[in-house]
Amino acid sequence: MNIIPWLSKREDRRSGPGAESSITRFRDEMDHLFERFFTDPFGMEPFGGRFAFGPRLDLAESDNDVIVKAELPGIDPKEVDLRVEGNLLTIRGEKKQEKEEKRRDYHYVERQYGSFHRSVQLPTSVDPDKVEAAYKDGVLTITIAKRPDAKAKRISVKSA
Repeated sequence: MNIIPWLSKREDRRSGPGAESSITRFRDEMDHLFERFFTDPFGMEPFGGRFAFGPRLDLAESDNDVIVKAELPGIDPKEVDLRVEGNLLTIRGEKKQEKEEKRRDYHYVERQYGSFHRSVQLPTSVDPDKVEAAYKDGVLTITIAKRPDAKAKRISVKSA
């Protein structure tokens, strides 16, 4: 007996019945927590010793391209370093803290500043020479062309 039906990560959880329930949001947060733990268990950069954070990503695939959208609000797009090595996309940058001269007693400080990086394994082989990146409204959209041999081919079936 299942209390909560399990959906694979590829299914859109926000389109089913009760998609906005607190249990669904809780499960999404737990999935994200475990994913972060298994990719970087201590939340540290490997050599810098500073706490690291990475942008949240959407990864999609079409017939010809792999599309990655990364949330990078408040970051100058000129300060973002993108690299494609094999099937690994790496996004690096730094979010600089605004300096204020006035003394303030903060009640909450939730925004993160400092260096960030995020690496994601791409689902298919891509052409590193055919990458386009655009930044609009705090979202970086990266479009990477698939290699011709990675594209799906339709095979016709003949009657015997």
